[in-house]
Amino acid sequence: MSKPLRLLLIEDSDRDAAHVTLELRRGGWTPDVRRVETREEMLAALDEGPWDAIVSDFHLPRFSAPEALAIIKERELDVPFIVVSGAIGEDIAVGLMRDGAHDYLLKDRLTRLDAAIEREMEQAAQRRAKRRAESLFQAVLRGSPHPSAIVDRATMEVIDGSTSFARQFLGGGSFPAARPLAQIIEFSQPERIDQLLARGSGAAWQSVYYLGGIGHVANVRCYTVEHDGGSYAFVVIEDVTEQHYLKASFDAIADPVLVIGADQRLLYANRAAEERFGQLYFGSDVEPLLERPSLAPRWWLESTSRFDQQRLVIGEQPYAAGSVVFRFPGDERASTILTLRNIAEEEELQRLATHDALTGAYNVRYFAQELPALVSGGGALAIIDLDYFKPINDELGHAAGDAALITFANLIRAQIRSGDVFARIGGDEFAVFFAGATLDQVRAMLGSIYARLAATPLRFDGAVRTLGASCGVAPTSDGESADELKARADRALYEAKREGRGRFVVTAGERAAGNE
Repeated sequence: MSKPLRLLLIEDSDRDAAHVTLELRRGGWTPDVRRVETREEMLAALDEGPWDAIVSDFHLPRFSAPEALAIIKERELDVPFIVVSGAIGEDIAVGLMRDGAHDYLLKDRLTRLDAAIEREMEQAAQRRAKRRAESLFQAVLRGSPHPSAIVDRATMEVIDGSTSFARQFLGGGSFPAARPLAQIIEFSQPERIDQLLARGSGAAWQSVYYLGGIGHVANVRCYTVEHDGGSYAFVVIEDVTEQHYLKASFDAIADPVLVIGADQRLLYANRAAEERFGQLYFGSDVEPLLERPSLAPRWWLESTSRFDQQRLVIGEQPYAAGSVVFRFPGDERASTILTLRNIAEEEELQRLATHDALTGAYNVRYFAQELPALVSGGGALAIIDLDYFKPINDELGHAAGDAALITFANLIRAQIRSGDVFARIGGDEFAVFFAGATLDQVRAMLGSIYARLAATPLRFDGAVRTLGASCGVAPTSDGESADELKARADRALYEAKREGRGRFVVTAGERAAGNE
């Protein structure tokens, strides 16, 4: 797949320009090249930008790479600038890199050009994204009504500040306040603020201060500004009292809660989420945490109801994930509040409600509920009795009887397919619905079951008993109900017992020997 590239090429040689273009095409690029040779031509080309990258010869008759770099620096452009030349000294190459060039290549070794451009374009994109984020942060910070103050770091006194600061902490007074910040605001730990100002940058998170005798919580941020030979701290006091109590409320929720931004990065995680996932960071990508092969990509972007939540496994524990999709004011893109509810106990209760506690097979209630749908899809129903179960139970005890049932169930389960439905429908009676199977397939599986029975006696407390089974099989028939199918299978089972047990009988008069 070709990669488009808008390239500004500073080169006076037709042959060298063709060489650069050829190397780029070999690297999979589709270059749109604008070639210039003078300062004036470069300025005109920059006005027609933007350009993905600039490749420049070191020295041209009327222009040079250092001059081009000066123009880039003057215009404050962040575009990959790669110098391609014959042979220049190492000190010159180092000087070019110091002046802003991103790489230097020899003209007779241009095989690295493709990789160099791709690397520098990616890094430039990352820098642009970072600058956009920083610019957005600064705009929000400076445009917010949070109280702010300018502190002279030499005297630690407040010399200027915002109207909101004066209104909130100076009673509407004017600047300069001529007092240290920790004397103007009653912080519970003033030494934290003094240390922050001494460092000149950083933040004192969750700082408690009192105003009118009432406690508040604030994040105190500090930025150092060097101006006219002095060093000043720009301090922003962001009251987070409501957020503090909101976080405490979220942390009190036992279920993990994640707030995901429109860019699919983490905005907030409560304590339960960090206990589940480990340490989480603001701005981290949530896709590695939440993506599952069995679920749709970014499945959390769809709002869910109580009954259509997504199921995912985290740390071997099953969770039901509920999504609430919303938009922050002024943001057209959707963000998500994701709640994860541990459903291990619910699933265990569901398993107990649908499975036989002794053998692990489905129970009779579940089987009766599912059988009509299974019948409509076609297949065959087999009802299997464990022969001579009562003597085992009476002579060896109930524990031996349980062991016989478990052994019998495990043996059957091992021979049937994963899509077949296996259930215990009575004390020693089991049923298997062979979904979509032909009679030949059913006979083959039952034959395997009888062979395993013959080779697997029950051994319990020194006693040995041979296990056997009688079985009736009924293939599905068009228009037949589940009850009618079961009745046919029951009749076939009784016929197998009348014929001496240890065999299976197929309805419609077809018989096959079992473990005789």
